[in-house]
Amino acid sequence: MKITFYLVRHGETLFNHLGRMQGSCDSPLTERGIAQAHETSNRLKDVWFDHIYSSPSERAWNTADIIAKDREIRPVLLSGLHEMSFGRLEAARHTAHAEEIRQCRESLDYSSAGGESPAMMETRIRKTLQTIIDEAEDGDRILLVGHGMYQICTMKYLLGVDIDALHQECDTTGHSMIPNGGIMVFTYEDGEYQIQQVPVEPKNFVYKMEEKTVHLYYVRHGETLFNHYNRMQGRSDSPLTAQGIEQVKLSGKALHNIDFAFAYCSTAERARDTAAYILESHDITAIPNQDLREINFGTYEARVRDAIMDELYERFNPSVDFSDVGGESEEQVIERIDRILKLVVSRAKDGENVLLVAHGSLYMTLLKHLFNIYRADLTEQKKAEGKHIMPNGGIAKFTFSHGKYHLNQLMITPEEFMEVK
Repeated sequence: MKITFYLVRHGETLFNHLGRMQGSCDSPLTERGIAQAHETSNRLKDVWFDHIYSSPSERAWNTADIIAKDREIRPVLLSGLHEMSFGRLEAARHTAHAEEIRQCRESLDYSSAGGESPAMMETRIRKTLQTIIDEAEDGDRILLVGHGMYQICTMKYLLGVDIDALHQECDTTGHSMIPNGGIMVFTYEDGEYQIQQVPVEPKNFVYKMEEKTVHLYYVRHGETLFNHYNRMQGRSDSPLTAQGIEQVKLSGKALHNIDFAFAYCSTAERARDTAAYILESHDITAIPNQDLREINFGTYEARVRDAIMDELYERFNPSVDFSDVGGESEEQVIERIDRILKLVVSRAKDGENVLLVAHGSLYMTLLKHLFNIYRADLTEQKKAEGKHIMPNGGIAKFTFSHGKYHLNQLMITPEEFMEVK
């Protein structure tokens, strides 16, 4: 079992700014501290967190909230992540008790002032992390938002870091050993903790995605009312027909034995309903995501395709462009595709299967963007085979591995998919 921990220190606070001791006591984030938390959030934007835990101190909680703002999970407050207690030295100015504070800081022992000792901190840290580990699953990535001395004690007592050597290195390079908003990374694997990154300022943090293989299944929604009457249907919507419902039930049957870790679908009702039918036999539900919406066709929405086929050919080939009629350009669509794929790959663990339920023209743009397959060329190929390039309820499969996407299966009907899989 392997777990990766990201331990972040809160942003600058009033007491940090005033040079006052701040352990179990608290003070609010400064404007600079809020900015630091936002910078930390930006640096961690590509990291998927399966859990987020925060110290109950408001300075840490507020930092955690900023980092978690656009994520699908919220921080859980955990008392074991509280900063070290400094006893009667809490809120004292560093200059007022300079020698006593120096001695306590060097020994990491504030018990003489009524605070916590090294043994107390080590016990608390180990117990807290074990509680988190007991609730985690293999491969989880966990964010902990806490404090500076907590980072130091974790490095010393769990990770075997030479704190004196680290302090000297930071003094030599002019870097803070425990910067506000600083990011530290360590792992737990089969009972052993190992440091991956000592605390660094957000600007110096570089995220390296772990090597993984992710299997993505892309399903087009079932036939809709607009499909049946051959009307343009992008950002506009219409309900699944009876035939459409049967198509996606077949999609569900074809994918019945695929163990999906999670699923995303377009926010359009036709896609949400399709996802619900497919996942009836699974224990997950699809999360609606706007980046999976169909291309916006602007004023072409709901127009009958038969009367404008020549115009549509020009607008779809070689690049999609409806931007001059209130719709989207290909660049805008690709930006959405890249964003949802980055989210999916970031969230997925090695070997996991992911379901995406969306639309036909979005799929064609994805094929061109990732695999250099053009709509016109594929249309001619499939026409010669007597097949549709993007059948309703159709299933495509591609894989992310070694930092690249690989096409496994162009979109085919559920019946065909059951034959080839």
